[in-house]
Amino acid sequence: MNYAKLFALAAMALTVLIPFAGTASASRVTSPPGTLYTGTIKATSTDTKWTNSSTIGTVSCEHSEMVGTVKGHGSSATAIVSLSTLTFSKCTGGEPTSPVGFPGSLELHLTTAPNGTTTSSGAVVIIHKTLVGSCSFRTNEKPADIGTFTGGTPAKLDIGSSPIPQGSNNMFCPSSANLSGTYTFTSPGSLLLS
Repeated sequence: MNYAKLFALAAMALTVLIPFAGTASASRVTSPPGTLYTGTIKATSTDTKWTNSSTIGTVSCEHSEMVGTVKGHGSSATAIVSLSTLTFSKCTGGEPTSPVGFPGSLELHLTTAPNGTTTSSGAVVIIHKTLVGSCSFRTNEKPADIGTFTGGTPAKLDIGSSPIPQGSNNMFCPSSANLSGTYTFTSPGSLLLS
């Protein structure tokens, strides 16, 4: 193939790919609608569960809270919420360390405005079980898709995660656990993705 044909083929490929570059991960957090929001967010849950059918069974917590700050977002960036606090309380079946030492961050990926999917990265949650000891579950080595974000007044985060890998060296701990629950954003009152 001569260079002219190769150049023409490469130019055609770029013409097809350039319109899609960067659009898959772009998301902006707004509150009120149309106004970029970079302040503090707070969300609470009244029914959070860590589940594994073998060793840890189900650890249910009547209260969980996350607090963080929107750190980055825009027309070519994914919205990132850096969590400063993640707590679990009134738990049965086991006890997560609370507050969580490494709450990590949430990435909000726009699907159809004002909604999106949510990824957790950098988090380490330790759950204590009487017969097993301590098991840590982490998204600090590999981010985990944890659920869906529904924008609104109030916004909601529905967690129905893919398995979050276990990161401790305790042979009695399961290789992963699933986190589930619904967090309602209490601050700001309205939160949307665009």
